[in-house]
Amino acid sequence: MFVEIDGLKIFYNVEGNGNPVILLHGWGANSDSLFPISNYLKKIYQTVSLDLPGFGKSDIPLNSFNGDDYKNIVLKFINFLNLKNYVIIGHSFGGRIAIRIARENPDELKGLILIDSAGIREKKTEKQKISENTFKFLKKITTKLLKGESREKILDKLRNIFGSVDYKSQKGVMRDTLVKVVNEDLTSFLKEIKVKTLIIWGEKDKELPVKHAYIMYELIQNSKLFILKNCGHFPYLDNLPKVLSSIESFLEEIYGNS
Repeated sequence: MFVEIDGLKIFYNVEGNGNPVILLHGWGANSDSLFPISNYLKKIYQTVSLDLPGFGKSDIPLNSFNGDDYKNIVLKFINFLNLKNYVIIGHSFGGRIAIRIARENPDELKGLILIDSAGIREKKTEKQKISENTFKFLKKITTKLLKGESREKILDKLRNIFGSVDYKSQKGVMRDTLVKVVNEDLTSFLKEIKVKTLIIWGEKDKELPVKHAYIMYELIQNSKLFILKNCGHFPYLDNLPKVLSSIESFLEEIYGNS
């Protein structure tokens, strides 16, 4: 199904009955990526999944988005479906959006589940600083000395040399969007979250290290932490039964045995 929000067609899927659980996927993914979770929960709850703008079947924004833009789209989507007393599950980038909603618009939010969530920005290493400064310098020189197709070819080569995997996989507006969102540090938001929160993390996550889980657990007042051994950035793929068990227990605590 599709709905138009702020001129963008947003693809979504609603299954099951009962209390609503909204699932927000990670960067570069789509709503299908959380299917192992939604497919199980739909037996008891109403699961609501959407492709965030720029991903899956949803439209790409005309202009680059920041985290606040994504938050606003999701809130308008929730309002369109008239969802009340919902829980949000956010994985990685989806967790970043969920954190914003929990901190700024908590009225109808009953609980929060963060799975290997983005949101904490670490200080750049010296190697990262050198790489970033080199890219900026070479980009500036290229922009000044070259024009047209030649300039774009060189700039693309520079992006491929210095850009991250996520950056290389995106183009145009979504590249600019990535730069915006990864530079947003939500650490100060965490202590303002009041709703019950479950933090699930793969101990061997190489994209978002497990120390981020402990920081979130320390700062979010009413939170529980579940670390999965021998799991990476997608613990629900590495050990689905344990992830589902922890989510199910948390939802029962929030909603009761509904």
